[in-house]
Amino acid sequence: MTDEHKGLSKASLRGLRTKQRMEKMRAQTPAPVRVVPASDAIRRVMKHPARGNFPAEGSAEWPNDRFTKRRIADGSVTVEKPPPKPKPDQREEHPQRAHRHREQHADEPNDAA
Repeated sequence: MTDEHKGLSKASLRGLRTKQRMEKMRAQTPAPVRVVPASDAIRRVMKHPARGNFPAEGSAEWPNDRFTKRRIADGSVTVEKPPPKPKPDQREEHPQRAHRHREQHADEPNDAA
């Protein structure tokens, strides 16, 4: 028995290669795509084999697989653009105001009584 396997049972080592293979497969999976049906008729009829029907309104999140790519190519669904992320300059003013307030009153004593 080598030092690296010391204290491990055979049962705990079983399936290690499978787990590593599954982790690699999960890491390489493309990110899901948010799609919108082209019409209400398509919304009622079309469903993804793994994800199901569209909701009554709005978009659905589908995996970026061959089925989804074919539907995008034939125009039955369109990819929804993600909303723009807020810029870091657009922070709330409240934390800064509290900080300014502390600076203005820093010379006053902190007496609770």
